[in-house]
Amino acid sequence: MTVMERKRLLEASARFALSALLHDLGKFAERAGMEAANLDGHKAVYCPLSPKKTYSHVHAAYTAMAVDVIERSIPDIRKGEMTPFSSWGDLERKDDSLINAAAMHHKPETKLQKIIAQADRLASGFERSEADLYQHAQEEREESPGKRVDHYTARLWPLLETITPTGNFRQPRHRYPLKAMAPETLFPVPVTEHPNKDHSRKEYESLWQDFIAGLEKIPSSHRHSLPLWLDHFDSLWLTFTYAIPSATATRTADGTFLSIPADVSLHDHSKAVAALAVALWRHEGDGKEFLLIQGDFFGIQEFIFHPDEASEHAAKRLRGRSFMVALLTELAAMKVLEAFDLPATSQITNAAGKFLIVAPRIENGQERLQEVQKELDRWFLQHTFGNSGIGLAATEAECADFGKGNSFKNLMDRLHRDLDRCKRQRFDLCNASEDPVFAATYDHGACTIDGRMPAVREAGKTVCPLCRDQEKMGSLLVKKNRLLITRLERGPLSDDTLALDYLGYRVTFTGSEEISGRFGNLVREETLLRAWDFSLPENGAAPLWNGYARRAINGFVSRDEKDQIVEFSDLATKGKGVAALGIVKGDVDNLGEFFRNGLQHPTFARMASLSRQLNSFFALCLPWRCRDKFPNTYTIFAGGDDFFLLGPWKEQLDLLADMRQEFARYVRNEGIHFSAGFVMTKPGIPVPSLAELSEHALGQAKKRQEEGKTVKNAVTCWQRTVSWDDFEGLRGIEKELTALVQWLEETHKFTVGTAYLYGLLHLCAMANGKKPEDALWRSWFVYRTWRMLVDRIPGLDEAQRKELYQRKFAAPIGERIAHHKENFKIALFAHLYQQREKSQ
Repeated sequence: MTVMERKRLLEASARFALSALLHDLGKFAERAGMEAANLDGHKAVYCPLSPKKTYSHVHAAYTAMAVDVIERSIPDIRKGEMTPFSSWGDLERKDDSLINAAAMHHKPETKLQKIIAQADRLASGFERSEADLYQHAQEEREESPGKRVDHYTARLWPLLETITPTGNFRQPRHRYPLKAMAPETLFPVPVTEHPNKDHSRKEYESLWQDFIAGLEKIPSSHRHSLPLWLDHFDSLWLTFTYAIPSATATRTADGTFLSIPADVSLHDHSKAVAALAVALWRHEGDGKEFLLIQGDFFGIQEFIFHPDEASEHAAKRLRGRSFMVALLTELAAMKVLEAFDLPATSQITNAAGKFLIVAPRIENGQERLQEVQKELDRWFLQHTFGNSGIGLAATEAECADFGKGNSFKNLMDRLHRDLDRCKRQRFDLCNASEDPVFAATYDHGACTIDGRMPAVREAGKTVCPLCRDQEKMGSLLVKKNRLLITRLERGPLSDDTLALDYLGYRVTFTGSEEISGRFGNLVREETLLRAWDFSLPENGAAPLWNGYARRAINGFVSRDEKDQIVEFSDLATKGKGVAALGIVKGDVDNLGEFFRNGLQHPTFARMASLSRQLNSFFALCLPWRCRDKFPNTYTIFAGGDDFFLLGPWKEQLDLLADMRQEFARYVRNEGIHFSAGFVMTKPGIPVPSLAELSEHALGQAKKRQEEGKTVKNAVTCWQRTVSWDDFEGLRGIEKELTALVQWLEETHKFTVGTAYLYGLLHLCAMANGKKPEDALWRSWFVYRTWRMLVDRIPGLDEAQRKELYQRKFAAPIGERIAHHKENFKIALFAHLYQQREKSQ
């Protein structure tokens, strides 16, 4: 195919994806009370007749009318090149328009309409027989006995609340608020009572008006590039439909309820339909229709942490590298999409260095993918010597694989196996045709930053090009909030363009729209491929929508008054007590089991929804929480199911406790939890060592046992592993201990010596010991407490001393040592390090 033919194919695919993405737009519009002129006429055209001779699925009629409403704000969908749809004036195919393809999905007549209808079924996991029932279902359901809700009053269930490792369904007691996506609206709320219809209509109406206004924020010049505009629209669609349930029809004509829980959002369902529909339309040959392509960034730690890293400006480079992992994963996914001439909507997931793309199975699909893999390999071998890379795994699938039950589970198992096999064949270096020895010259020696890559000399520095870009990226991330991805041939757009090519693309940072314009000239030149907004939320309740495609690839970093990233040495001095850093690493426990077995009825859309919901906590809510409550925290990475944070040691302890509570409030499922490791260090320790220490601490937390079984759900601090409940209890003891010391000073003018407190550390170890002499710890505690504290407090008689000992020491300290044993050290260390001077 020529370049022009492939360009047309991409535009046609984007057009078809848009039609599929809009197929349920009418659900949104109808519930919002959109004015419906000639509703009966539209029903007659777009809605199926039920056995009772009434029209069902009225939302289909609204889809047609709603597309008319938004038409003035979207690329032209009637005139000019409309492939694969008919254009205005095409009398022979006048019924095969984009609007009809979107709206006829419950009453398909043409091939294109039938493809979208089929994709609709596959995304939902319907067999054909179930789909026939669904065609005649009424849009109402009974959530609990006597509590009937309809499509106006139903609210989206949190999938995370319903899953278990064994697939047993948990009845959800929470719903997502019907609001635009924002860090604070992502948390489900308890169901107290079902909203009435009038209130629901007002909520939908407000959301709809904001959605329509949001459309106008997409730069009008970007309508000239449908693939670029569609990427923006997908983010808009996510922002305003993530909390709208896609399915509420559960009662069939004979009164039987179908099991279609309202747990998949309109966005996740629509996007799955769009990806599947494009693949169905584009596949070639008989047999399997799909090629599911997974990408996995391996060697993330090796990419972010360099063993011989220079400490100067390490914070800035670390920020740049962490961001670059997410950026390279996005660009690798773009590379795959481009190889198959697919729009951004065919990329279903992208989180924590992994992505999934739905591609059509075409005759030379595997060859195209191998070419992409070679290009990725070449880039990573050249710039990382193969320490990191992105592997691609392809799995063929057919429509039957997307049905409910074992067929879809088997498909998921194949995806996992194929990705695992891909990880074991990195770079394919066993291929005899490739020279396993890299050609590299060190004319200027090794890079002075990472100590291993060939350096170039520039502005008095000898660094490798990748480290130079990472340092530049670290600086730009705190000043800019958008990225432009352009074709390599275009050359640098400004001084804020990175020097290297990134997988064949040019990357430029740019500021706000008012400063940088809307990039219309780049669109007209056909060189602007993507424009991504990676800004952090300014407001916890404000919609995450700024007119451009959003990518949650930016973490939070602490900035100084000059808007520069705070260096680690300065971060360590912020907060009370000794100047030290706290490093926190954690991830969700047993996540693989939840994804493999957790859903009672797994479907493609449901799996995509689950992945997005989990990623949103770490990629959106956590950075916002840091910005709002823990401003000295540095997010090294957070996304998917894991996180790696750094900051003043006391703030990190507080953040850990807060995260545990927020995560529980987010998932609403006591079976889903995470473990974490915390270590405390001086700021001068090399960054890779911080990673190793925290990784070891996390490993210890994952080994926590109860009654001989590994249960995880723990945190390791100062080499002590405790449950989260014990951790919170020990933090409470720490606060009480600090209050006691302060009370003795203020009330009795008595200072508790550090020798006494350090001595308690030894007693904690004895309380945990197995030697016969360890049983004497309690006697030692009584003796030392009386001798070093009680007897020395001035102005008390004997009775007052006894009362003080019982009330302030025996129970608050002695009995708690007996309960927590050596874990009591966590409370003691946290207290002691707050009392020490920063210089110590």
